[in-house]
Amino acid sequence: MDYDILASLRKLGLTTYEAKTYLALLRFGALTASEVSSITGIPYPKVYTSIEKLKTLNLVSVVEQRPLMFKVEPPSKSLKELRDKIIEDIQKTSDFLISEFTPLYTAISKMRSYGRMNVLGKNRISRILSKILSRTSKSISISLPTYELIPHSKFLRALSNLSKRGVDVKLIVQSDELEKKARDLGLQVKNTMAPLPLMVISDDKTVIVVNKFELEDGLEQWSGVVSSCPECMRNVTKVFQSAWNGEISKVEVERTCLTRNEMKALMKYLRGWPSEKDISRVVNSSSL
Repeated sequence: MDYDILASLRKLGLTTYEAKTYLALLRFGALTASEVSSITGIPYPKVYTSIEKLKTLNLVSVVEQRPLMFKVEPPSKSLKELRDKIIEDIQKTSDFLISEFTPLYTAISKMRSYGRMNVLGKNRISRILSKILSRTSKSISISLPTYELIPHSKFLRALSNLSKRGVDVKLIVQSDELEKKARDLGLQVKNTMAPLPLMVISDDKTVIVVNKFELEDGLEQWSGVVSSCPECMRNVTKVFQSAWNGEISKVEVERTCLTRNEMKALMKYLRGWPSEKDISRVVNSSSL
C-alpha cells in the first residue's frame, strides 16, 4: 500500500523524500522535523528541504512554533488545488509546444514532399553549391551577386571549366568588373542592377537560392534554399529569365512552398540541419 501511495504522490511531482514526509505528517497528525527524520529515516537537513517544498505547494503548514511542528492541509482541498495547478501547467506547456513545433513539423513535411530544404551557414551552403556545380552536366544558370559565398575568381573558373566540358552556362552579374572577367573567360554573361540573390539552376533539376543578411550585432547570416520542387524551379527560372531579358522581378522561393511561420520555425530550430546525408538525398535524388 505504501508503495502505491508513494508512487501516486510522485506522479503529482513530489520527490521520494517529499512523499515520505507528507505521508508521515498525514499519519501522525503533527510532527517536528526531527520526528519526521526519526520516523522516515530521511536525513534531518533533507526533511526541512522537503517541508519547505510541501509548504510552497500548500500541502503542509506550520501548526505550532515552539517546538516547530507541521501538519498536512486537508487533502480534499490541497490535493485538488495541486491537481488543478498541474493540469493548468500541462495545458499551458502543451499549448506552447504545439504552437512552437507545429510550424516546424509542417515545414519539414512539406520539404520532404517538395524535395527541398533550408540550409543555414556559409560553410554548409558552400559545400552544397560546390557539389551541385561538380555534378552539373547539361546546363547551369547563375545569378552572381556582389557578395561572395565562394570567391568570385574561383566561381568563375569553375564555370569556365563547365563551359569547356560542353555545359551551357548563363551568368548574370551585378558589376562591370565581374562582367569583364566572365567575358574574358568566354562565358555568356549579362549585367544587371537588380538586387538579385545568388541563384543557381542546375540541369533544370536542382535550384539553390542563397541570401546574406546582416544581423543587429553586425554578424552575417547566410540562408539557402536547395530544392528539386517543380514549383520552386519554375519560379526561380522565371525570375532568372526575366533578369536575363533586362527585367526586374523578386525572388520569393520561400513563399512558394512555406508560410512565414514555417520559415521562422526553420530559422529558429534548424541551425544545425540538414546533415550531409540529408543534403545528398536531395542533390542525388532521382527526381531531380
